[in-house]
Amino acid sequence: MVCSVEEGHPNLFGSKAGGVVQARVVIGWLAFAMLIGLSVKRPISDGALTLEVWIYLLLMPAALASAMTPDSFWNRSGADPVELVEEEEEVDVVGTKDAPDPVEDGFDVPVL
Repeated sequence: MVCSVEEGHPNLFGSKAGGVVQARVVIGWLAFAMLIGLSVKRPISDGALTLEVWIYLLLMPAALASAMTPDSFWNRSGADPVELVEEEEEVDVVGTKDAPDPVEDGFDVPVL
């Protein structure tokens, strides 16, 4: 049962969005409940954990994530865009090479 109310009043799930609760949230909760029921029913009826039960268990987080996010990330207007700024550090690259000789340090030279 989905509740439709006037602007500013909380709806069935407590958010203050005007109109009808998004169908995605309701479908997410129904899918989550159905997956729980199926993942309990199948091992009882089959007597073993099958691949089908593991698939139900692996799909549960997706249904729960869909149910718990009432607004889509593409519909959010309150979030300010974040600009990533990389600071460049000036590194003095001079042609000096102070690497020790690997043979003198006791390392083997690889043969290709």
